Amino acid sequence: MFIGRQQELDTLNKLYHSGKFEFAVIYGRRRVGKTALISEFSKEKDTIFFTGVETNAKQNLDNFSRCIMEYDTGMAVGLSFASFQAALEYVFELAKTKRLVLVLDEYPYIARASKSLASTLQLLIDKNRDSSKLFLILCGSSMSYMEDHVLAYKAPLYGRRTAQLKINPFDFFEACRYFTRFSDIDKAFAYGVVGGTPQYLMQMDDSLSIEENIKNTYLNPASSMFEEPNNLLSKKCANRRFTMQWLRRLPWAAPK
Repeated sequence: MFIGRQQELDTLNKLYHSGKFEFAVIYGRRRVGKTALISEFSKEKDTIFFTGVETNAKQNLDNFSRCIMEYDTGMAVGLSFASFQAALEYVFELAKTKRLVLVLDEYPYIARASKSLASTLQLLIDKNRDSSKLFLILCGSSMSYMEDHVLAYKAPLYGRRTAQLKINPFDFFEACRYFTRFSDIDKAFAYGVVGGTPQYLMQMDDSLSIEENIKNTYLNPASSMFEEPNNLLSKKCANRRFTMQWLRRLPWAAPK
């Protein structure tokens, strides 16, 4: 079930109907609904939807090639492009005569494995932006990577985007739309328990009481949500340790 995000959908559809080259950056923490938003937007639109995986460049390139083949059935079966540049050039060529959406989801996984990808995109965007009908969407869950390597001033893609959407958890009123059978008080309790993260809201069953939901989902060792708090805290602690280690290496932090 898809709810909310009307402002984001309106923004994406406005960009889509411009008819010219557009480049949107969508980012936000995990489980906040970025992929669901893009999937909802791209319904009934010509779309090549590629999700990167945490692997090597070749595997991602093979997967990307397969996504292009699934869209363009005229390609030879089993073809894999020689490079990301060749694959992207092919997509830009497809978009010369018709509106085409290209989604690179989990972009940080792809870019970390293929160090030249950002510069390749920069080159192809600068070359084709005036003649292309491509709507390029880069999406990522690594907030720091998207901010530092896509949005930042020194990033190769700086100045190329035409829009950026930071996807945040739902507010209380948006979250309440998930629950049609809860009383108003129970809706407030539910929001207090899980907040506005869509993936967490979906774990709540409004045919049960709040107490039953907590017992069945959040206090049940077999539940997928049982270890979530520890996992999130562990990640934050690991990030904090890395930051402290990095700070200690700075010249003014070194012992005299």
